[in-house]
Amino acid sequence: MKRLSIFFILLSLAVLLTSPHFGIAAEGTCHVPGSVSQGHAFPVIVTGSKPFEARFTWREEELFVSSVPNPFASNPEEAHKAEVLLAVPLDAKGSLPLTIRANGKSHRFAVKALSVAWPQSILKVLPRYVQPPLEVQEKIARDREHSRQALALRTEKQWQLPLARPVPGGITSPFGGRRVFNGQPRAPHKGTDLRSPEGAPVRAAADGIAVLAEEQYYGGNTIYVDHGQGIFSVYCHLLEADVSVGDKVRRGQVIARSGATGRVTGAHLHFGFIVQGVSVDAMPLLDFPPKVTGGPSHSIFEKKASPKKARSKK
Repeated sequence: MKRLSIFFILLSLAVLLTSPHFGIAAEGTCHVPGSVSQGHAFPVIVTGSKPFEARFTWREEELFVSSVPNPFASNPEEAHKAEVLLAVPLDAKGSLPLTIRANGKSHRFAVKALSVAWPQSILKVLPRYVQPPLEVQEKIARDREHSRQALALRTEKQWQLPLARPVPGGITSPFGGRRVFNGQPRAPHKGTDLRSPEGAPVRAAADGIAVLAEEQYYGGNTIYVDHGQGIFSVYCHLLEADVSVGDKVRRGQVIARSGATGRVTGAHLHFGFIVQGVSVDAMPLLDFPPKVTGGPSHSIFEKKASPKKARSKK
């Protein structure tokens, strides 16, 4: 808990130092960053001396948030806070408008999208994952519809920063890079591939509810966890799931075992983080962000070669 508190204080200070401020009914403030990189999420915090309701309008979606007691209040005017996590899309350009309404006041901000030079990944996979045969087209469409329905949910906030690291391994393929499968360009990578051997435990990034747990064509065995406010963590290519749809999960709880199902080049965990329909790089939000390591993961079920016995000399 002490580490979480320190993280939140540092995060709040970073937002404060880069944000415009305004008064809400002559008491409290709103903290909004002036610029955010493409493909990244950012917190917005509104404070006040009394409980209040806040409405955030961002990218044509409205989020209604009730304030809660603020454990980090430095003065009575910030005794309560309403917090949301928003996202800048991978292809965003220019300034994006944000409107906040609270205590009868309306305030508008512009968040500038900073360009990112995303890398490119060249990958070799089975041909059926580049040109899917006709008999699986219906399944692919069904998978997409199931994902769309899950990601359309909007529930009460359960997330807290920082997020827990789902597996201890490093990054084998970073977020955001355009991918080329078998020589054919495809969409950017909307998650982070983390080194994790087959059968290793996968842990939930934050509190939430499992809203999807099924085998999908591209993602293999897949789990979506709803953390509230349109925020979801995604775990793909699993060997098996340890939770079912509707199960409540806690931050750090083992929810699955990593594997090599779906479109993969080897065992690993594809970890995604989606904020109101926008895939973002979750690595800056983790308590201990991993480093890029590259290379394949090996199975924990692989048998190690028995050591050869030394021959006795006669």
